[in-house]
Amino acid sequence: MISYASVVPAQRTGGHGAAEVEAVSAIERYRELVALAGESVERVRAADRARVRQLLERLAESQDRMAEVIDQEKLVRQVVAEHWEAVVGLLWDERWFTMTTVPAPDESVPPRDQREYNTALDLAFRALEESLQKRALFRKGA
Repeated sequence: MISYASVVPAQRTGGHGAAEVEAVSAIERYRELVALAGESVERVRAADRARVRQLLERLAESQDRMAEVIDQEKLVRQVVAEHWEAVVGLLWDERWFTMTTVPAPDESVPPRDQREYNTALDLAFRALEESLQKRALFRKGA
């Protein structure tokens, strides 16, 4: 048979004997601890599952964003190539202009929204077209 021991030491009872404590067998206490540990493990697993779901959602979002950025980069490269070909065509008869391939991107430019760069590209191209048209007008009129 299992003996029951007080959880309160005799020194703490003030010499009046052991305090009244509900006796719990070692087996019952073990079962309580195992159940408590099992509940704790399940709470941690549930929290882990929730965190995994969150991380998978964030991963999917970042992959979608990366796909958008890659598509945007391809489009920008195509637009730049088309503008470059148009510039070469516009300046073909200009003897001072040495034709080269499309220059590499300038990585020293501070980061901004891509729309700003697209607008700057279009404005620069239009300015070139206008300046060449004005020059052609002055040549023909002279």
